[in-house]
Formats: sequence, C-alpha cells, structure tokens
Amino acid sequence: MDCGCTNCTCDEKEIITSSCPECGSTGNLIPEKAVKANLNKEFYSSIDNKDIYLCPDENCKTSYYSKDYSLKFDLSDLKRPLWYKINSDPVIACYCNNITEEQVVDAVKKHDLKTWQDIVLHYQEKTLCICKKLNPSGECCTDFFYSIINKTLLTLDREPVSIPGGCTC
Repeated sequence: MDCGCTNCTCDEKEIITSSCPECGSTGNLIPEKAVKANLNKEFYSSIDNKDIYLCPDENCKTSYYSKDYSLKFDLSDLKRPLWYKINSDPVIACYCNNITEEQVVDAVKKHDLKTWQDIVLHYQEKTLCICKKLNPSGECCTDFFYSIINKTLLTLDREPVSIPGGCTC
C-alpha cells in the first residue's frame, strides 16, 4: 500500500537539483504542495508554476529558492522551522503529526516507546502520514525520527532499534 511518502520503494522518482543562491549547496526540487504547506501564506502566489528547491545546508539562512533565483525565501518566511537548520526551535521530528525531537526523547525515556507509531499515538489520537504535503522536503521523516529514538536509547545504554526500510507511516 502506498503510504503517501516519497521515499517508499513504491514511489521511485527522479531527483532534480539546483544550487542555492546563498551558499551554493545543491538542493532538491520540492513538490509545490509541500512548499505551500510550510511557507507563509503571503508568498503562495509567487511560487505558482515555479520549480522550488530546498537548501540543505544547516548553516544557510535560505529555506526555499527558485532555479532562476528570482525567488529566495529565508527561514523567517516559514510557518515552522526546518528540522536540520542550526538553532531550529523546536526541532520537528514529524511534520505530519507535529511531533518534536523533545517529545520523541521524552516518549523513549519515560514511556519506553520505540516506534514511530507508538510515539505518535502517545501524543495524538491517530497517525497522519502525508509527508509529500507536510514535510518541508516532501519526503518521509522515518530516518530522522528513528535516529532520534536510537540516539536516545544509546544515551540510556540500551540497544538501538532497527530502522524500518522505506516509510513507516
């Protein structure tokens, strides 16, 4: 069953890239619906029918940009912080369910929860998985989410869990 996430083996796609106008890092093309879900509303009309890319550099203050560099958005132009950027507060582990890194750590330490589903259901009534739309990268959070779980388990001198292949949501 297709979960809706872009890193599932059932949804292979070509990666299209462009260099960030600010730092020169190579960013990936992002689905328009993911950009609109994360960009402040006043910018929606400016991105219609434009290819928009995400800067992957953790130190760069640019979030999204167009290939022709006619558009460049800063971190302050976003509704929520990008999880991988320096000084992001909060660090969001799952955009679909609005789960932060702090909540994942707490769920592992205090409640011995070790899966995406168990942790999300600890905080929400149901799980949502629409990463193509809600994650700023348009990709699934599985790898990052489980890296937080495993980093926390290691601080507790416990065995890390296996990261499921593909998307867990």
